[in-house]
Amino acid sequence: MSKCNEENCTCPNTECERHGKCCQCINFHRELKSPVHCMKELVKSE
Repeated sequence: MSKCNEENCTCPNTECERHGKCCQCINFHRELKSPVHCMKELVKSE
């Protein structure tokens, strides 16, 4: 699968194999019941 969102991906974890593949990343974290890395600061502030 290509990195379809590499230019727009706001996640600072660029070493992650799912960086730039946001849908795959969101589904992975939903299974873990944890927020995606790029949203952790937002989740903390709410």
